[in-house]
Amino acid sequence: SIDRSIARLMMLLPTKEQARMWRQTPRVSTSCLRTAHRSIATTTTAAAKHHQHQQHHHHHHHHLHRSSKATSCWRRSSTSWRSRSSLVACSSSSSSASTSLASLSSATSPVVPIWPVAKHHLEEALGILFESEATRSFVKSAGFAAEEGQVLPIPQGDEGVSGWLFGVGDGGNPFAFGSLPRSLPPARYEIVQVVQGDGGGEVGEEVACLGWGLGSYAFKRYKTSSSSSSPASADGKDEAGMASSSDVSSAVLCVADEEARREAERIVEGVFLGRDLINTPCSDLGPSDLAKEAERLGKAHGASVKVIRGSELERGFPLVHAVGRAASSGREPLVVDLNWGKGDSAGKLVTIVGKGVCFDTGGLDIKPPSSMLTMKKDMGGAASVLGLASMIMSSKLDLRLRVLLPCVENAIAGNAFRPSDVLTSRSGLTVEIGNTDAEGRLILADCLTLATESDEPDVLLDMATLTGAHRVALGWDLPGIFTDNEDLAGALYEKGMECHDPVW
Repeated sequence: SIDRSIARLMMLLPTKEQARMWRQTPRVSTSCLRTAHRSIATTTTAAAKHHQHQQHHHHHHHHLHRSSKATSCWRRSSTSWRSRSSLVACSSSSSSASTSLASLSSATSPVVPIWPVAKHHLEEALGILFESEATRSFVKSAGFAAEEGQVLPIPQGDEGVSGWLFGVGDGGNPFAFGSLPRSLPPARYEIVQVVQGDGGGEVGEEVACLGWGLGSYAFKRYKTSSSSSSPASADGKDEAGMASSSDVSSAVLCVADEEARREAERIVEGVFLGRDLINTPCSDLGPSDLAKEAERLGKAHGASVKVIRGSELERGFPLVHAVGRAASSGREPLVVDLNWGKGDSAGKLVTIVGKGVCFDTGGLDIKPPSSMLTMKKDMGGAASVLGLASMIMSSKLDLRLRVLLPCVENAIAGNAFRPSDVLTSRSGLTVEIGNTDAEGRLILADCLTLATESDEPDVLLDMATLTGAHRVALGWDLPGIFTDNEDLAGALYEKGMECHDPVW
């Protein structure tokens, strides 16, 4: 559902956090949150109409069991994940990060089992898996305690490895499988559930696919060299003693449930799109580059895309123009308007707006160097919106989608807007500028006005890296929602917890 996709995507992390998998949400006292709330400007604004009927989505958890009939695979390239069509902003073939598939039916190598084991079920699991006391003793002597992310190859005499034990700790981290693509040598794998007395320790197939896929991300556009993580030795076996195969150059997860794989693929491709855009520096991702990426995405899904710039932008989006007018030639401000879905569709209209500040110097109220260093990610809202749009359109959800992206570079020049300037917005309201580093709310305002002018949406949501005060209050991993619709806020909160992507 769209709620699940939004909740997942809203956890896109800034560059320095991308290598980290989701962990236990930090606990913040209620009094601290109340204090922080006063100082936090809107990070994510959501508004929706009240409807008499709400659709309830039922989600079924699929469980993996060892089977010779697995029909599809996750694959991580030895250099990077490659998308079906290269990103405009990341055109280098070695830097594109997305998913590719390998058919199990065409595989010439065997499938190696992975046995996920929780700490509190370790003894029981070992008793089920291994009849040999010698094997169980080996596991214990090797120090395997089923800690989260811990892996251990199980030898099979002189024939290499029979399978791998994988620790999931207390089982509370659904993304624990994200460590496996980088921990295992090249081979084809399947996750084999260890059926335990109380049913504990089982992992849904979609969760395993999603964790594996997200953990495979690597941004290598600017890398000048790469090396194999598990080279084969002279005897044809890799470092772990596993037979090498010419058709496998990376860790591949084979999946029996095709629908679970497709669902995970849609999510992973959307998240990878957002991560690639955020990771790309402004030198290669200005406003026009971001617009080209939106056009590429729209073309792939049959959406119409209009790019508003020049005199039309200056007349219709005065705040967007004011913020971006100091940028150099070729990096002028613009607005992207993407529309997808049939106009006469009975589905609801969902409009999502993303802050697209490709780089933020702070303007004349210039940022200090330490704060400016990460400002290539100030278009993270636009990147998140494009990733979410990718999920929605590839899922062919029954709704009409509109995407609005104000894209600018907040630069410094003689024509930059100034503190104390009074600007007239698209809505006709005047805005006095107190600080040029508060540019995000300006460009969002014009687009939010456009979103409600003609066909008022059923759901209106914006995403933005709007203020450092949010991070002070909630940290790196926890996004905040601000809305006057308690039902919508509650639904997003519940879906976020359900998907292990919490919001506040």
